[in-house]
Amino acid sequence: MTHEDYYFDISKRITHILGLDFQPNQWNDMVRRVEDAAKVLKMETGIESLHQWISRESLASHEINALSDHLTINETYFFRETTALELLKNEIIPALIRERRGRNEQIKIWSAGCSSGEEPYTLAIILKEYFPEIANWEITILATDISTRAVQKALQGEYTDWSFRNTDDYIRNKYFTPSGKNLRINAEIKKMISFSYLNLSKNGYPSGATHTEQVDVIFCRNVMMYFPPQIIKEVSARFRSCLVDEGWFITSQVELNDLYFSNFERVQYQNGIFYRKTDKPAGKTKPLYAIAPPEVVVAKAKERQKPVSEKSIKRVVAQKPVEKSDANDSAPAGYFQRGEYRACVESCLLRVARGELNNNLFAVLIKSYANLGHPEEENEVLTRILNTNRATAGMYYLYASLLIERRDWDQAEICLKRALYLNHNHILSHLMLGDIYLKSEKGDLAIKHYGNVMKIANQLDENDTVPESDGLTVGRIKEFTRSILNRL
Repeated sequence: MTHEDYYFDISKRITHILGLDFQPNQWNDMVRRVEDAAKVLKMETGIESLHQWISRESLASHEINALSDHLTINETYFFRETTALELLKNEIIPALIRERRGRNEQIKIWSAGCSSGEEPYTLAIILKEYFPEIANWEITILATDISTRAVQKALQGEYTDWSFRNTDDYIRNKYFTPSGKNLRINAEIKKMISFSYLNLSKNGYPSGATHTEQVDVIFCRNVMMYFPPQIIKEVSARFRSCLVDEGWFITSQVELNDLYFSNFERVQYQNGIFYRKTDKPAGKTKPLYAIAPPEVVVAKAKERQKPVSEKSIKRVVAQKPVEKSDANDSAPAGYFQRGEYRACVESCLLRVARGELNNNLFAVLIKSYANLGHPEEENEVLTRILNTNRATAGMYYLYASLLIERRDWDQAEICLKRALYLNHNHILSHLMLGDIYLKSEKGDLAIKHYGNVMKIANQLDENDTVPESDGLTVGRIKEFTRSILNRL
C-alpha cells in the first residue's frame, strides 16, 4: 500500500469511530495527531502500525478517548457568538417562563460539544444573572463532549485570561475567583451543570440514560463542521427527536445549511439564523420580531392536548391476540419521526391490543405521550399496560424515565424498584436510581446503586449495546458512572 492508501483508510476509520471528517489536505495533520495518541498509549507510531491499530474491528474505550482527545479542537471562550446568547436571554427563556410559570416550572438546555466548559458555564451565568425569578425552578444544563480530556478540564472549571476575551469585568468579578494566575468558576454556577462524555456521531440519544430527552434548547456550535454530510443529517434528526415541540436548535452561523437541517424551521433573529422544531419546513425564513405571546402558546398547547378516545383506551386492556399485525409494522416509528405523535399513540395502542407489546413499542408510546403533554391520560394507559403480566424491567425503566422528566421522583423510584424486582441486573435502573438518590442527597444509596452498575458492567463486554439505552455501550455506561463516583 502507498502512504496515500494508508492515509485514506485511516481517515475513513476515524470517521467511522468518531464521526470526524478529514479531507486529503488535512491528512498529514491527522496522522500527526494519531501518532500523538499512539505515543500516549505507548504504541508503535510507524504508518503501518498506525494503520493496523486503527483498522482493528473494535477499539477499547481508553484508545477511543486518546484519539478523540488528540483529533478534536477545543478552542473556545466565554460569551461566544453574542447573537445566539441574546436570543436565549431576550426571547427563549422569557417565553418559557411565561408559558410554564405555576404549572411546569422546569427548563432543560443541552450544550452538545461543550469543549472545555466555557459555553455551558456561560449559559448558567445568563440564567443566574438575568432570571432570578426561576431560582426555585428545576433547571437542567447538560454538557457533553467527545473528548474526555475536555470534560475533565470543564469539571475543573479553571481558565486563563484567553477564555475571557469577550467577558465583561462585572461578570468576571461576580462569578469567578482568582486561582493563581487563572480564574475559577464559582461553586454556585458549577453545580448547575452536569458534564458527561457523548459521541454525537453514534447512537445513545435521545435517551433517559444520557438525560437527552425533552430538551428545550440545544446549543451545538462549531461541532458539526467536522462531520461528513451523512452524519450531520443523522445528528440533525436525533437532535429533533431530543427537543420538545417548539424547542430550539442553535448552531454556529458558519454551519447554517438547510440541506442538513431541513427538518427544522429557520428563524431569523437580529443578524443571525437559528432553527426551531415546528411542523414548518426550513426553506422559508421566519423573522423573529417576538416569540408568540403567552395566550397564543397556551392556545396551541390546548389544541395539542385533545385526548385519546375512550375507545382507544379500552382497546389497551382488551388483549386480543392476533396472528399478524397491520400492513405497516414501522408505522409507530414513522409517525414519531415525522412528529405525528397523536397518530403514533393510536398506532401503538392498536398493536398493544393485538398482543404486540414490547420494549421498543413501549418506548415510542411513552415518548409520544411526553411530547403531547397528557399526564393524566398517559398515567391511565401506561399503568394499565404495566399491570399486565407482560411488563418487563425495561418497560418499568422507560416509564421511570418519563416520570423523571416530569420530576415525579417518588413514582420513578417505585417503578425502578419494580424493574429491579423483575431483573436485579437491569443496569440502567441501577444507574437511574443512583441519579435519584444523588439528587435527593442520599449519598450512601447513590453509591450503592452506582457500585451495582460497575459490578454488572464489569461482567459484560464493553462493546455490547445496553438495551433501552438508545445505543449506549457498556463501556460508555462504565465511563459515565466512574466519572460520577470519582466526584462523590
